[in-house]
Amino acid sequence: MDTVKRMAAAAAHILKSRMFAVCVLAVVSTAAIVYVSFNVKAITVVDNDTRRIVLTLDDDPMRAVSSAGIKLEKGDEVLAFQEISVVEVNRAADVQVTADGITTIVRMANGSVADVLEKVGVSLNRDDKINVELSSEIHDGLDITVDRMNYQEYTVNETEKFTTITEYTNTLPPGRTYIKRAGVDGNKTITYRKTIKNGKVIKTEPIKEVVNRKMTPQIKLVGTALGTPISPAPFKIELDKKGQPVKYTAKYCGKATAYSSDRGYAGTRTASGRKAQVGVVAVDPRRIPYGTKLYIVSPDGSYVYGYAVAGDTGTALRDGRVLVDLFFDHYEECLKFGAKRLNVYVIG
Repeated sequence: MDTVKRMAAAAAHILKSRMFAVCVLAVVSTAAIVYVSFNVKAITVVDNDTRRIVLTLDDDPMRAVSSAGIKLEKGDEVLAFQEISVVEVNRAADVQVTADGITTIVRMANGSVADVLEKVGVSLNRDDKINVELSSEIHDGLDITVDRMNYQEYTVNETEKFTTITEYTNTLPPGRTYIKRAGVDGNKTITYRKTIKNGKVIKTEPIKEVVNRKMTPQIKLVGTALGTPISPAPFKIELDKKGQPVKYTAKYCGKATAYSSDRGYAGTRTASGRKAQVGVVAVDPRRIPYGTKLYIVSPDGSYVYGYAVAGDTGTALRDGRVLVDLFFDHYEECLKFGAKRLNVYVIG
């Protein structure tokens, strides 16, 4: 009987213990459910175009990203917004920097070109050049190149060898030469600037020039064969066997004289406004109007002034003592010419 009682008591004790445990479990479960209900958070994890929602009791953004199954790489940043309701993964970009012969690849999640240079320890000097703006935001694959620029200036004295101007005249025997004016070498001081890019000279250019002595060209006269025109025609003129024009509207024959640039006429304006030069001759404009096209040659064709335009006048021409006054470049040519009897043809 006692044994039965003891067994019943033990059974009752076991039942009471299990009931207690159940009650305790129920209470704990309820409390846990209540706690989770009030403290669970829904966090939206954004990774470029991917968006995932994670339910968590944790306030750590990094663990939220991990819970979302998103793997981070070196340089990536995790940004939390709106009290950690939104977590954004900012992926790092690979940026290449080349400077001083060294190429460095940097991973950064954000920033400007200036931030990248600061990170790699590259500073810019005043004359250096960079292929992108310092304020530009970085992006994946950005290639930044810094060119080190330097400039050097130096001066040199240079001699400018005189040139020779060769002029042909039929007032000298064929093949005979005469130095009308001796040439003089010039001298000048030139300042050059070297442009040096990354240690190499890429350009050298003059930036300043001071003429110490001006170069004077030599003038050489060369005699030509008889019948060679002093002033060639700019168009074809048909001539007969004696060198006289075949077609013309008027013909005059008379005394011809000469004047030259050596006596202050070169470059000046004639009575008609034309520039004084070979091919512009003086006439009596009442007989031969200004602008008339002429061809001037000796009656036997041995001397040919050639094509000319009536453009000037003078006293001797107006009073009839001279038919035409021919312009030459040099006074010696005028002396050699003297005065001749020439035909003056009006050809246009």
